Amino acid sequence: MNVKSSPGAATLALIVVVVLALAGLGLSLSELRLPLGPQELVALAVYGLSAAGLICLLTLVASLVSGLRTQQLALNQSLETQSRQLRAAEAAQLMERFVHQAEALLDKESLDPNKRSVLRCLAVDAMRGNSGRGDPNISRLARLFEWLAGEAEQASGDSARLGLIDPVLRQYAEIAEQLCQVGECEPERMAVFLRHQPRRPAAAGDESAD
Repeated sequence: MNVKSSPGAATLALIVVVVLALAGLGLSLSELRLPLGPQELVALAVYGLSAAGLICLLTLVASLVSGLRTQQLALNQSLETQSRQLRAAEAAQLMERFVHQAEALLDKESLDPNKRSVLRCLAVDAMRGNSGRGDPNISRLARLFEWLAGEAEQASGDSARLGLIDPVLRQYAEIAEQLCQVGECEPERMAVFLRHQPRRPAAAGDESAD
């Protein structure tokens, strides 16, 4: 990274103009008269050297301040980059844990021996419009999905973190919809999942008769 630590041309010009203006004011207030004698010439030379030294000193101070400001900006950018990387790593770890726990629950056997796996139980109940309450595995799955929905809502302002959560939301959107259909989750809570589900066409029975 190239760090620009020198002051800008406008700052240098301002320093020179201010010092020269002060030097001119000092000369106008002095009692020097032409022709100048040896002592006046020596005093004038020392005065000029002092003005040049002041210009150099102010330029050095401006360079130092500019360098410190640039370093601070670079440090802030570095810290922000590290923070984003940490949040992304944390989000990736959380998504991996969510997928592991969700798949573990979906692979478990339901309380209903006729439906076997929780995944099949959900699909059957959602298709028939049955309630899924009473099955602890489905309840645990619903709480897990609600947790991820909350994480997604909190990450709405973090594009990097949300970019890692969105594929998981899309992957489990259908199951989230089934959890809503069996009454284990509220559609409002599952909105971040359901937005990835295509809208189903309205049933013919819902249309008003002519």
